[in-house]
Amino acid sequence: MFASGYRCGVVLLLMTVPFAALAQFQPPGGVREGTPSPERPAIPALPSELRFSYGYGSDSEYTYRKNDDLDSRVPDNSQLFAPTLFGFVDYRPTPWLATRLEMTLEVPIDVKPQQTINLPSGEVVPPTKRRASLLIDQAYATVKTPGATWEGTLGRRNFEDPRLWLYDAALDAALVKLSRGYVQIEASVSRENLCDCDLLTNVPKGRIDNYIVYADYRGIEDHRLAAYWIKRYDQTGVEGKPVQMGVRAYGRPTDQLNYWADLGITRGKDELHQKLEGTAFDVGFTYRFRGAPLGLSVTLGYAVGTGDGNPSDTKNSEYRQTGLQSNEARFGGVTQFKAYGETIDPELSNVKILTAGVGFRPAPTMFVDLVYHRYALKAIADQIRNWALTAQMNQDDAALSRDVGEELDIILGFRNLFGVKRLGFEARAGVFFPGKAFRNEVTGNPNAFQRPDKAVSFLAVIIL
Repeated sequence: MFASGYRCGVVLLLMTVPFAALAQFQPPGGVREGTPSPERPAIPALPSELRFSYGYGSDSEYTYRKNDDLDSRVPDNSQLFAPTLFGFVDYRPTPWLATRLEMTLEVPIDVKPQQTINLPSGEVVPPTKRRASLLIDQAYATVKTPGATWEGTLGRRNFEDPRLWLYDAALDAALVKLSRGYVQIEASVSRENLCDCDLLTNVPKGRIDNYIVYADYRGIEDHRLAAYWIKRYDQTGVEGKPVQMGVRAYGRPTDQLNYWADLGITRGKDELHQKLEGTAFDVGFTYRFRGAPLGLSVTLGYAVGTGDGNPSDTKNSEYRQTGLQSNEARFGGVTQFKAYGETIDPELSNVKILTAGVGFRPAPTMFVDLVYHRYALKAIADQIRNWALTAQMNQDDAALSRDVGEELDIILGFRNLFGVKRLGFEARAGVFFPGKAFRNEVTGNPNAFQRPDKAVSFLAVIIL
């Protein structure tokens, strides 16, 4: 399921009180405040708590990808259309209990399915089979103390940090939240897909336990400070036992400027039982020019995740994100997009990423972001962890390079199309231009190489 982070839909709110015929409002005409007028009955008081609400909508998507292997000689293009409907129901029978049930129906359709896919390694694999799903996205109950000082949640719930740099996933969890003054602390134990909550398709049960502590401080106006500790324990051993720790700051000190700063370290053990000792940072800002035509804004960011330059020792210096992140953000517009590149979409691991963007608003309901990325490896490698490409780097030992390449993205967002308030459209397109680290093998000559081809991605979303 794609783009779930920016769902919009019509939301209908119903109150669980009897609806009585109410008289037309009349000026009090000298009647004292709080005294019912003799000419009309008193209007019944409305409840202070909204007990029952529900909503529904759609964010159907079309996705196109071309040349993920950076070799146009090998067919690996894909086109997918995924009509999606979602809905939720909230019920709050008492001030101290809140419940939610949220479900999504998705029917993915391969527009031009391929019979086989050839990987750069020479392996031939079948394409992924697409099946309809009816997924329980959220199903939880939250108990609160008076004043919401303490709060406990049990069930399947969306976990989203403010920048989606740590996690953006539905997890089956037990969570406790403490709020005291300007400080809020969350502690949880969770697992992705602890139970199969897809009513149409069998989903393999997860085997990674998550232990998360997140502390947030809001005592400085327009700024937020946070610290976190996240441990993941993979029972299968595939991901090891990494621990992520870090601090972050972000805010909007003026109407023109917002900023972010993340500093993280990775500790624990990798899948080979080596010590993990990686570090990363991601800093940047967006500035909106007051009075500029078209609502002009600029964004500048720089992110670095360390790599393992000496794989033969007993230490792994590679930084790793949690594996639960989506790395999505908004810069100048309304559309959420892949902050590290729509096409290659890498994890911040063994890579340096320079980002520059320009945003503007050609019409009151149209938003545009133009974003440029420049990529370089920290240590020589054949791929970046968990990226969207299938190509391999540095296959020519005589021409090793850290130059990964460049990407140019355009992001469009439309709201209130044709005067329909809940109708929106979003489009995200990216072109990746491979750098010197990529070289394609010449057909029939394993010792000769040629320049790779560029990769393209496109995503369109209709929001109802």
